[in-house]
Amino acid sequence: MLKKISKPNLIILALIIALNLFWPPTSSAWSYYRQHRLPSSTAQDLIDFQSPRIPVAKKPFDQNLTTQTYILIDPVSNSIIISKNPHQKIYPASITKLATAITALNIYPLDELITISEEYTEGKVMELELNEKITVKSLVSSIIVYSANDAAFTLANHHPQGIPGFLNQMNLLAQKYKLTNTHFSNYDGIHGDNHHSTVYDLAQLGRLAIKNPVILENAKLEKLTVSDQDQKIFHDLVTTNELLGKTPQVIGLKTGWTPEAGGCFIALFEIDGRQLISVVAQSTDRFGDTQKIITWSENNLVWQAN
Repeated sequence: MLKKISKPNLIILALIIALNLFWPPTSSAWSYYRQHRLPSSTAQDLIDFQSPRIPVAKKPFDQNLTTQTYILIDPVSNSIIISKNPHQKIYPASITKLATAITALNIYPLDELITISEEYTEGKVMELELNEKITVKSLVSSIIVYSANDAAFTLANHHPQGIPGFLNQMNLLAQKYKLTNTHFSNYDGIHGDNHHSTVYDLAQLGRLAIKNPVILENAKLEKLTVSDQDQKIFHDLVTTNELLGKTPQVIGLKTGWTPEAGGCFIALFEIDGRQLISVVAQSTDRFGDTQKIITWSENNLVWQAN
């Protein structure tokens, strides 16, 4: 008869068996461990995780801009680096279309086809044709690269409740992300007294936009060709962002202009591998003003632990 093994001895026996099976480790067991182990953390990793680095200016901002309404933020920490009249009411012009693009991406599938049932000719258009079938993704891309008003109209008009329903979604977006001084009364930025924002709110809209890969990828493009479903109608589009390809730091984001709004521009650019967002509005030289902000940033910003 076998002698009953006590519980402590069973544990010891199990440990002996395990050691014999897995030590030294078999090649398959060791391979699994190497592939699935968690990366080790260094002291510096922990410091950076606990105290995110924020940009600090070595010298005050001393550039003369053509606008009295601007802001520069770090999108990671959301810290304001420089600003002037950041909460002053301004008209956002075609920067509006960032909210249009985000709203469309929130409510429509990327590959959903929209049939052009109505022509729209106000402002800058890509000349969509009646009965043309084109995807939501192509329309959003056309908004970001070319600022096409007819693409924005088509996306808004496609809403089940029509344009009013789409505008309601745009304003719900503004409310959700606490753009408290922003109200959208249209989808393309054509001037309206009740269509307004601030450079601070637009910077927050930029922070939201760059989280979407479709927007971010298209914001980097100098040129784009989109076509209808059957690839019979082609639209060759060139970016409205005049700093793309000319200022190496710039990787986006959205332009705007109307006579009432003046020049508007949200710029996304990189300094030392870190992204920054600037906004100018009511500018007579939006790209020149932005270039001055970029040059100052490159010469004066350092990142320190918070």
